[in-house]
Amino acid sequence: MMKRLIMTLTAVTGFVIFTACENPVSSSVNTEQKLDGCFSADMTLELDDFTAEGILTRYDAGIWSVCFDSPSEVSGLQLDFSGDNAEASYKGLSFSVPQAALPSKALLTELIKAVDSVAETESISGNKKDGLIEIEGEIDGEKYILNLNSDGSIAEFRMDNMGGCITFSNYNKEPALTTTATTIESLVVTTSETSQEQTN
Repeated sequence: MMKRLIMTLTAVTGFVIFTACENPVSSSVNTEQKLDGCFSADMTLELDDFTAEGILTRYDAGIWSVCFDSPSEVSGLQLDFSGDNAEASYKGLSFSVPQAALPSKALLTELIKAVDSVAETESISGNKKDGLIEIEGEIDGEKYILNLNSDGSIAEFRMDNMGGCITFSNYNKEPALTTTATTIESLVVTTSETSQEQTN
């Protein structure tokens, strides 16, 4: 009797385990699209032995800016991204991106490509992991992981091949326009007016 009971329990246990393996519970979840349009967030960028903090702002697809607060070597430095171009500015002076900022610029460029790509979709889906929504993708053959908070706001970007990670907090949808956005808008208006004058 005892032997039969043990055999029955073993069979039932094996069936349950087999069924669980055959029908895994899906961890895929959907979230609100919060990566399109304008938003800003505090960021911490870690790349090898370098760590920097600042504010990241997205104005539109391909148009971003990053203003560093620390460390002292880059405090006050702003990187403006427009399409494939990047320009650095410090206290009103504009110049080419300094050598010290190039590794950070590369990681930020990949982040911009990844977020702009995800921002094109109407809804966002990913795998739920450690309380975050994980989205995996590739840029030029290199894998990245973009993590979002449960509400759809940006939480983390990681590219292991670059040894880099950017974490985010204090997400703010449609931030106030900064000098960068105003300058971009002015350039568009000026270019448009100039074209009209030449036509006339």
